[in-house]
Amino acid sequence: MIQPRKLPLEKIKDAVSKVFDTTPELIDSSTRYQPHALARQICYYYAMTGRSYVSVAEKFNKHHGSIMHGVKKIRSLCDDDWQIKAYLTEVEKELAS
Repeated sequence: MIQPRKLPLEKIKDAVSKVFDTTPELIDSSTRYQPHALARQICYYYAMTGRSYVSVAEKFNKHHGSIMHGVKKIRSLCDDDWQIKAYLTEVEKELAS
């Protein structure tokens, strides 16, 4: 995982959108299309570094319960799913550059 520090949300969205070959606008949308929803949840996961659920929810225009669900899902998936681990590694490379 990247170093614990507050990353700008726009930088997070840009890095995740590059990895998922999508746009920040689609990440912000309410679409349930699986690749966009997964990208959105990964954004929540990285946005939580140094922030509260409520503040992240306000930034994404969501309810804090949605943020909690997304973060919990990514945390549980990254333990068992090699593809999620690969996505997180790629996002971290983008965030580091």
